[in-house]
Amino acid sequence: MNTVYGIKEGDKAVESTVHSLIPTTLVRDEYFSEVDGIFKGIFSTKPKSFFQKFQQEIDNFDLEERCRRYGFSMTAKDGQPQRPNRRIFYGALIADEPWELLDIIATETHGIFEGMVFVESNRTQMLFARPIRRANKQVYIDQFKEMFGVEKLQVREYVDEESTAVELFRENNQRAEILKGWKELGMTKDDVGYIADIDESFTRDFLRAAQQCPYVEYFDYEAHKCSNSFEKKSKLMGATRVFESSPECVTKYRNWFHPDMIIGACVEEIGDDSVHPIAPRSDGLHRDKGWASSGGDVQNLPDKRFYPLHSAGDFRMLDGGSMVHSRDGDSSGHSAFHLHNFFADFNTTRYKYLTYGHPDWQALTKPLEDLHADIRLLVRCVYNETDGPVNSRANFKEKQDFRRVEGGLDTRHPVFPIYFHDEDYRRRKHDAVLRLVKEDEHSRMKRLNLTAEELEMSVLVQRFREAKRFVWAHEAQVQAFRQKIKEKPQSL
Repeated sequence: MNTVYGIKEGDKAVESTVHSLIPTTLVRDEYFSEVDGIFKGIFSTKPKSFFQKFQQEIDNFDLEERCRRYGFSMTAKDGQPQRPNRRIFYGALIADEPWELLDIIATETHGIFEGMVFVESNRTQMLFARPIRRANKQVYIDQFKEMFGVEKLQVREYVDEESTAVELFRENNQRAEILKGWKELGMTKDDVGYIADIDESFTRDFLRAAQQCPYVEYFDYEAHKCSNSFEKKSKLMGATRVFESSPECVTKYRNWFHPDMIIGACVEEIGDDSVHPIAPRSDGLHRDKGWASSGGDVQNLPDKRFYPLHSAGDFRMLDGGSMVHSRDGDSSGHSAFHLHNFFADFNTTRYKYLTYGHPDWQALTKPLEDLHADIRLLVRCVYNETDGPVNSRANFKEKQDFRRVEGGLDTRHPVFPIYFHDEDYRRRKHDAVLRLVKEDEHSRMKRLNLTAEELEMSVLVQRFREAKRFVWAHEAQVQAFRQKIKEKPQSL
């Protein structure tokens, strides 16, 4: 008798369970088509003019109102306007991210940057080998220039076969290449450095504010002299809305705190290191104690008025500065967005969690929703299941760090990528992610070679978990109603 994944032929009940997990229409034709080994992903089918309408509308917002929205001023402290029309230089690490992700970021930022630097490594942060796809290849440099509307652009290669640096150490070494690229592209102390992960972006509205508002405290070198204290701010961070794999899976009540901006005068390779020292880093990563590793920790500075220049790693890791929120009446106040886990497939996602900065050695075998709390939110979002608790009241596996916004993007104030104005793209993307989640679970069961009994038990466990969350959610809702009734004033 034949068997399939440990299931005996003729065991119809269990076979039906397996087949219910297999997508009826896989997304490979669209989602997994590739260019030189790089997945394309789901693309909008709208013409460029569709998005240019939104770009132009944002670009034409009233400047005074735009500046007020982010707490920036039309005049400097002495009453004189600071230099407007600032040049912004962008930097990010790049790997095998799908073209879809780049298209979303490019649509948001087209025509804004003076220069851009991408850095691609031949190894992951955990030293797993990976092919160099885009670095130093003119065809991709030209394509990026067209996508982002920028003339000055580098895709630099980072190769270090000797170093034992892993995780954040290697990541920061790669990011140091961004600063070298900025210098080669002509960045000066008056320009603004902007470092992001490739799946993060300030909104176009905020980027125009950073460029055009006459006075921005973070870019006033004389006001802070590169201080990383919370009082004198040299680093600006995004108040960032998180989308989990799908435009419709919006994370509720969450602020991510990247990307980051710093004025060129306070950046290594650009600023004056005869005035602002380069902080020693005995561990190769963090500033040594007394060298402004935290804002007030300045006892070893040669001149306590002048803080050290920021390394590329400091953009992401150093305390100080503050998040800039929007003040336009949106309760979230977001000024940026993070497209978390917008990968081409969940094999890529599992490989990421196995090999990148914080490896999970069971990443290939555990259920997708147990891989990470953010993935847990995604799985429940695409299946439209009940969110788990976010507090410590129920300390069990169903707990989530955050819940999703019920109803998806349509219920939110439009602090989201311009790309997401294409409702057809959003639908196709969400449907594709749902099918990929199902396909991933089927592949996981195949890898584990489950017996019929183990498979049936696995399915029942998943159903029990959902039932448990459903009961918890309704208990919480009942308790909330009881509290409201208890607090309601009694009629006289």
